[in-house]
Amino acid sequence: MTSATLDMAFPRNVLFGCGIFGRLGSIAGRFGKKALLVCGRSALKKSGRLDEAMDLLIAEGIEVVLFEGVENDPSLDTCRRGIAVAREKGCDMVVGIGGGSALDAGKTIAVMIPQDDDISDYFHGKKEIPRPSLPFVAVPTTAGTGTECTPNAVLTDSEKGVKKSLRHESMMPDAALVDPELTLTCPPSVTAHCGMDALTQAIECYVSKAASPLSDALALRAVELLAGNLEKAFAEPANIEHREPVALGSLMTAMAFANARLGAVHGLAHPIGLHFHVPHGLVCAVLLPHVCEFNLPARREKFADIAKAVGAANAEDVPSVLLELNRRLDIPPTLSGYGLTEAAFAVKVLPACRSGSMAANPRDASDEDLVGISKRIV
Repeated sequence: MTSATLDMAFPRNVLFGCGIFGRLGSIAGRFGKKALLVCGRSALKKSGRLDEAMDLLIAEGIEVVLFEGVENDPSLDTCRRGIAVAREKGCDMVVGIGGGSALDAGKTIAVMIPQDDDISDYFHGKKEIPRPSLPFVAVPTTAGTGTECTPNAVLTDSEKGVKKSLRHESMMPDAALVDPELTLTCPPSVTAHCGMDALTQAIECYVSKAASPLSDALALRAVELLAGNLEKAFAEPANIEHREPVALGSLMTAMAFANARLGAVHGLAHPIGLHFHVPHGLVCAVLLPHVCEFNLPARREKFADIAKAVGAANAEDVPSVLLELNRRLDIPPTLSGYGLTEAAFAVKVLPACRSGSMAANPRDASDEDLVGISKRIV
């Protein structure tokens, strides 16, 4: 192995295991005394976990200000409202509990509270974020997005029709509590979509231009865990023996891709999701086999490793194995049902896909190459 320079970042505290949610109060108590609790619209409340979270925080002497109702693909306006509430109430920390959208909104609110200017100035790159974030504690209730281990948040400017990441080094959560038991109430479709998002992240960062020996170790093991257990978790959602390795695989891939970047799947997935209102994990799942086929010549040895991890006979069979996994997870082979056409791809997706993820893709993709991939999913 050739020598490598490693410069990797992780949350200050990463806690994993069944029942770890019960330590929320004691962990959060290290960072502040008045928490803005950010969550989604209804799932956390329906599961009873919202009341439990508030009780755990209050028991540690933490005052709780609830900010709920975060939508999928959180908007700048939603974050503005959360920022205003946190400032008005004098919150000194933020706790996010939920799927990736709730956590992205939470870490955005946390980093914006100390700043003077509007969030749009930083989101659109007009200004650099000058001050560090307030403390942020992330508690994912799905297994897939990985935002509990990243220094960025995916947001949407609804007025300008832009979906991309806001990034700052201090946006890395101060603590991530990953409890597989919180995923037991996820519907099968959410399990499938989030799980395929995680599998996509693991494969993309394993073959990324920015991969390192440490990210490789995390990513490849994540591929094994996810490929070996996702379908079982989908079929038996109440079985913690399947949920636990999926959650662990998701955590490991999050730690890997936060440092090794992603690839063309995610470069394309953000504009497709924005303009055609497709769940992010579903877009990733549909794109993944075809992007893998495109990337294979650039990383044949690594795709041989992936083949072993997903149960394929050889590297060339990886795309077909992924297509079959999608089929068993009730994921459609194309996105035509969401209105994606070749013409719409050329007008709405192609001009907006040249992100940092696309730059890290192991094989440079021309517009013609990306149009060729799009023809496989329309």
